[in-house]
Amino acid sequence: MSLTKSKLLALKPKAVKLEVKGLGEIWVKPLNELLRSRRLTELFGGKDGSQDPKVAERRRAQMIVDQLCEDESGSSMFSQAEINDILQLDSIQLDALCDAIFNFNEEQEKNALAELS
Repeated sequence: MSLTKSKLLALKPKAVKLEVKGLGEIWVKPLNELLRSRRLTELFGGKDGSQDPKVAERRRAQMIVDQLCEDESGSSMFSQAEINDILQLDSIQLDALCDAIFNFNEEQEKNALAELS
């Protein structure tokens, strides 16, 4: 089976429902290629490939903005303008949420690699 343009263009991120202990159900969407490339460039875009500390300290909040959804439609729960509000939240309380999103991303990547094998 050959890859076609229409098959490739159909690979749009779809929101997935997850259960997070202490928070309940959440909707998370995978990053699209633009956001993934942008975040990697922001994190490691220094002249020597080093990580910018200002960007690194916002990494978790940025992940919430980029991936947490209102519902199955995939509409973002937070906008970029609200990142400072997220940065003021209790980090311990956000651990479960961030861990769920991180684990979701890790699982998505493993599944994608397995499909390529």
